[in-house]
Amino acid sequence: MAQIYAYCYKGRQTTKQDKCYPAVKLDKARVWLDFNECCAYDEESEIYLFSQADIVNDSDGNDVELYEGMEVSVFDDDLDELNQPDAILAEGIIVKNTLEKYPNVKWLIRLIKNKVNNKSGNLYVYWLSDL
Repeated sequence: MAQIYAYCYKGRQTTKQDKCYPAVKLDKARVWLDFNECCAYDEESEIYLFSQADIVNDSDGNDVELYEGMEVSVFDDDLDELNQPDAILAEGIIVKNTLEKYPNVKWLIRLIKNKVNNKSGNLYVYWLSDL
């Protein structure tokens, strides 16, 4: 995860974690998610580590203030079969971290199973080229 730092947001002191920017143009503003950081599974979906801070940036450079239950569109850079950038896309819900194994992480994301990917058959992850 990226380093966090003190940040003044809407007149109050908080923390921010800068996320990375996409290698390709996305369909809409999204927040970067490392799809290698799956930390839990439940009956609903996979859960990923998301942020150590309350503020992150989206792919357009906007500040996004995280809160419990917030819906977030996420992406991760990936390469297609020709080694061309082809972002992985998903939707998720922000949840407060209650996992003792990751005490430095404040926020997790539970992916929403609402899309079917033609490439992978997964119910919640799809690729930009599928749009």
